[in-house]
Amino acid sequence: MVDEPGGKRPRVVHVGTGLTGKEALRAVIGDPALDLVGVKVSTPDKVGVDAGRLVGQQDTGVTATDDVEAVLALKPDCVLYCATAVRREADAIADIVQYLKAGVNVVTISLIPLVYPPAAPAEWRQAVKDAAEQGISTFYATGSEPGFISLNLPTALLSGAGTVESYRMDEYALDLDTSYPIWDVLHESMGFGKPDGHVPVRIASGKVNHDWDTVVCYIAEILGLELDSVELDWETLLAPSDLQTALGVIEAGTICAHRWQLAGVIENKPAVAVQYFATVSSTPWPAHWPKPARGGQGGMVFRIEGDPSMSLALHLPQSPADRVNPGITVTAMAAVNAIPDVVCAPPGLLTNPLAGPSVVSRQSRSKGR
Repeated sequence: MVDEPGGKRPRVVHVGTGLTGKEALRAVIGDPALDLVGVKVSTPDKVGVDAGRLVGQQDTGVTATDDVEAVLALKPDCVLYCATAVRREADAIADIVQYLKAGVNVVTISLIPLVYPPAAPAEWRQAVKDAAEQGISTFYATGSEPGFISLNLPTALLSGAGTVESYRMDEYALDLDTSYPIWDVLHESMGFGKPDGHVPVRIASGKVNHDWDTVVCYIAEILGLELDSVELDWETLLAPSDLQTALGVIEAGTICAHRWQLAGVIENKPAVAVQYFATVSSTPWPAHWPKPARGGQGGMVFRIEGDPSMSLALHLPQSPADRVNPGITVTAMAAVNAIPDVVCAPPGLLTNPLAGPSVVSRQSRSKGR
C-alpha cells in the first residue's frame, strides 16, 4: 500500500515478457496514470534492452535487468508480475513473496487460483498473506478467465437477479488452430489429434479443477449457496474425416474437440457451473451441445435460470490489424487497469474482484484525436 498525494503516479516494475507479459508491458508504457521504472527479465539476451524495444516500440529510457536487488532499489510502488507459473508455481510464489515482504504491492495474472484466495491452495494463500502482513503490502490476482470475464461480469449481472435456480457460463473456444496456433498446447494439453480414449492433459493433470474451482466457489459464495460437491464431467469428439486446419491435418478418428463442465452441485443438480467447448477448424457441431450465440463464432454465454432468467453473450472479435488473441489482451489489461486501486488499497490479500468506475481503461482516445 502507498498513499498517492497530489496525484503521484504509481512507480511500476514489470516482470515477465512472454506473450501476455508483452501486452501488459505495452499497456503500462502507454498508460498516463502509471510510471514504468523497471523491467525484470529472466532471459539473458533481454538484459539491457529498452522496455520499448521489447514490445516493438520506441525507447523509453527504462532498460531490463535480471537483478532482483536492482529492482527493489528502484523502490517501486507495484510489481506487475506476468512471468509464467506453468510448471514453476513454487518459484512464482517465492518471487511474489519476496516483493511483498519488501513492501512492494503486487498485481499478477500468473497464479490463477488466487483470483479468489478463499478457494486457492491453502499453502499459497498463507504464504502470500504472511508476506503481505510482514511488508505491509497488498496482493491482487486477476486476468480474463478466471478473472474479469468469469468473476466481474457475472457479479454485475447477478446484481439484477432475483430467485436463482442455476448459473452457468459457457465458453466457446472455436477454431483454435487459427486463434491460438500453438501446437504444443493444442496437441498435448487439449488432446487435438490424439487417438480415441486419450485423456487431455488439462483433464488428467487436474488443471481444470485447479484453475476453475475458484470461479465455482466464488459464484456460490456471492449467491449464498452451500454446495454439496464440485464435480467435473467431460467428453471428446472424434473427427468424422480428415480435417484441414491451420496447423496441419487432424486425422479421421482422432480428437478434434472436447467439452468439460465443472459444476457446483446441490441435491444432485448443478447449481453453479462453468462449461468449456474447444474445437479446431471444420469440426462438426454435435446436436447435444448448446450452440454459441453466434453460429461459428467463439465467445461466452452467461445463463441464469430463475426469476428473472437472464442470458448475456460476450464476443471478443479478432482485429484484422492485430494477430494477438484479444483474450490475451483482456488478461493483461485487467491487471494493468487495477494497479492504481491496488496501490491505494489496504494491505493484505484482496479477496474479491475489483470493479467499479475507477477500474477502467485510461487509454481511451478522445474524439477528434
